[in-house]
Amino acid sequence: MGLRQWVKQQLGDETPTGARPPGALGEFTAATYPQQLAELLQRRQTVAEEILRIDVADAQARMAAIPRLRELLRTYPHPLVYELLVHAYADAGRFDEAKGIAFAARERRAECERSPYPEIRSETEHLHAWTSEEVDAMRAERQR
Repeated sequence: MGLRQWVKQQLGDETPTGARPPGALGEFTAATYPQQLAELLQRRQTVAEEILRIDVADAQARMAAIPRLRELLRTYPHPLVYELLVHAYADAGRFDEAKGIAFAARERRAECERSPYPEIRSETEHLHAWTSEEVDAMRAERQR
């Protein structure tokens, strides 16, 4: 018995026969990986690859990408898509829509935090949580 296996058994994460429930990133094997999670992660990867094709540093490119970003949200509600949409709508002067996306982003953040899968819970750890007040402040700043 290896040290890691012994510690897990002592902490109650493993039975004496060696069976253990997955509980952390990397704990699943190919045989135990949940199909639903695998599909979610595949869709998330597809959306992430699409995001990389957008010139996120250019306001015109962000505005031009609004229809595509909205489609990507239907594929997978990736937190980075929400972030890009808030900025794209602000760039386009569509602040009410930016507020709506900020609200949807907060709801998605809460949904991610309640996920039983650590792969999903970790999605929003280092992303900005938008508030309506922040969008209003962006509006005021851009209208100066």
